[in-house]
Amino acid sequence: MIGKEIISEKYTTIAHATEIMDERADFDELSYEHGCSLDYLRKFSTISKDDADAMFEQLVNLGLTEKMAVKIIDLLPETEEDLKIIFYRVDVPENKDEILEVVSKFK
Repeated sequence: MIGKEIISEKYTTIAHATEIMDERADFDELSYEHGCSLDYLRKFSTISKDDADAMFEQLVNLGLTEKMAVKIIDLLPETEEDLKIIFYRVDVPENKDEILEVVSKFK
Protein backbone atom coordinates (compact mmCIF):
# COMPACT_ATOMS: atom_id res chain seq x y z
CA MET A 1 0.00 0.00 0.00
CA ILE A 2 2.64 2.48 -0.99
CA GLY A 3 1.29 6.01 -0.99
CA LYS A 4 -2.09 5.07 0.43
CA GLU A 5 -3.55 5.59 3.84
CA ILE A 6 -6.28 3.78 5.70
CA ILE A 7 -9.34 5.98 5.91
CA SER A 8 -11.55 3.60 7.87
CA GLU A 9 -11.86 -0.04 8.85
CA LYS A 10 -14.94 -2.21 9.03
CA TYR A 11 -15.46 -5.92 9.61
CA THR A 12 -17.10 -7.54 6.63
CA THR A 13 -18.26 -11.02 5.75
CA ILE A 14 -16.82 -13.12 2.96
CA ALA A 15 -20.20 -12.86 1.20
CA HIS A 16 -20.05 -9.06 1.21
CA ALA A 17 -16.40 -8.99 0.13
CA THR A 18 -17.26 -11.32 -2.76
CA GLU A 19 -19.97 -8.94 -3.94
CA ILE A 20 -17.59 -5.97 -3.74
CA MET A 21 -14.91 -7.78 -5.73
CA ASP A 22 -17.43 -9.03 -8.31
CA GLU A 23 -18.62 -5.46 -8.87
CA ARG A 24 -15.03 -4.28 -9.22
CA ALA A 25 -14.32 -7.08 -11.73
CA ASP A 26 -17.32 -6.01 -13.81
CA PHE A 27 -16.13 -2.41 -13.79
CA ASP A 28 -12.41 -2.87 -14.45
CA GLU A 29 -9.81 -5.52 -15.15
CA LEU A 30 -8.45 -6.98 -11.92
CA SER A 31 -4.77 -7.26 -11.08
CA TYR A 32 -3.32 -10.71 -10.48
CA GLU A 33 -3.59 -10.29 -6.70
CA HIS A 34 -7.18 -9.10 -6.90
CA GLY A 35 -8.02 -12.03 -9.18
CA CYS A 36 -6.54 -14.47 -6.67
CA SER A 37 -8.51 -12.80 -3.88
CA LEU A 38 -11.74 -13.02 -5.86
CA ASP A 39 -11.09 -16.70 -6.61
CA TYR A 40 -10.56 -17.37 -2.88
CA LEU A 41 -13.70 -15.46 -1.94
CA ARG A 42 -15.81 -17.36 -4.46
CA LYS A 43 -14.53 -20.69 -3.16
CA PHE A 44 -15.23 -19.93 0.48
CA SER A 45 -18.40 -17.85 0.24
CA THR A 46 -21.12 -20.19 1.47
CA ILE A 47 -24.14 -17.91 1.78
CA SER A 48 -25.53 -14.91 -0.09
CA LYS A 49 -24.85 -11.33 0.95
CA ASP A 50 -28.53 -10.83 1.81
CA ASP A 51 -28.52 -13.86 4.11
CA ALA A 52 -25.24 -12.72 5.66
CA ASP A 53 -26.70 -9.27 6.33
CA ALA A 54 -29.84 -10.73 7.91
CA MET A 55 -27.81 -13.13 10.04
CA PHE A 56 -25.47 -10.31 11.08
CA GLU A 57 -28.39 -8.24 12.32
CA GLN A 58 -29.80 -11.15 14.32
CA LEU A 59 -26.43 -12.03 15.86
CA VAL A 60 -25.72 -8.45 16.89
CA ASN A 61 -29.21 -8.29 18.44
CA LEU A 62 -28.21 -11.33 20.53
CA GLY A 63 -25.42 -9.24 22.03
CA LEU A 64 -22.44 -10.30 19.93
CA THR A 65 -19.79 -7.85 18.80
CA GLU A 66 -19.52 -7.08 15.10
CA LYS A 67 -16.22 -8.97 14.93
CA MET A 68 -17.67 -12.14 16.47
CA ALA A 69 -20.83 -11.94 14.35
CA VAL A 70 -18.75 -11.74 11.16
CA LYS A 71 -16.60 -14.71 12.22
CA ILE A 72 -19.71 -16.78 12.96
CA ILE A 73 -21.20 -15.89 9.57
CA ASP A 74 -17.99 -16.80 7.75
CA LEU A 75 -17.50 -20.10 9.59
CA LEU A 76 -21.15 -21.15 10.16
CA PRO A 77 -20.57 -23.25 13.30
CA GLU A 78 -22.82 -26.25 13.78
CA THR A 79 -22.03 -27.31 17.34
CA GLU A 80 -21.05 -25.84 20.68
CA GLU A 81 -17.52 -27.16 20.08
CA ASP A 82 -17.34 -25.09 16.89
CA LEU A 83 -18.40 -22.03 18.88
CA LYS A 84 -15.68 -22.70 21.45
CA ILE A 85 -13.11 -22.48 18.66
CA ILE A 86 -14.44 -19.09 17.55
CA PHE A 87 -14.58 -17.80 21.14
CA TYR A 88 -11.23 -19.29 22.13
CA ARG A 89 -10.04 -16.17 23.98
CA VAL A 90 -13.29 -15.39 25.76
CA ASP A 91 -16.08 -17.40 27.32
CA VAL A 92 -18.75 -18.75 25.00
CA PRO A 93 -21.91 -16.66 25.50
CA GLU A 94 -24.67 -18.15 27.60
CA ASN A 95 -27.08 -17.79 24.68
CA LYS A 96 -25.02 -20.20 22.56
CA ASP A 97 -28.11 -22.23 21.69
CA GLU A 98 -29.80 -19.13 20.26
CA ILE A 99 -26.68 -18.35 18.23
CA LEU A 100 -26.60 -21.86 16.78
CA GLU A 101 -30.32 -21.62 16.03
CA VAL A 102 -29.78 -18.42 14.04
CA VAL A 103 -26.96 -20.04 12.09
CA SER A 104 -29.01 -23.15 11.32
CA LYS A 105 -31.79 -21.01 9.80
CA PHE A 106 -29.43 -19.73 7.13
CA LYS A 107 -27.55 -22.91 6.21
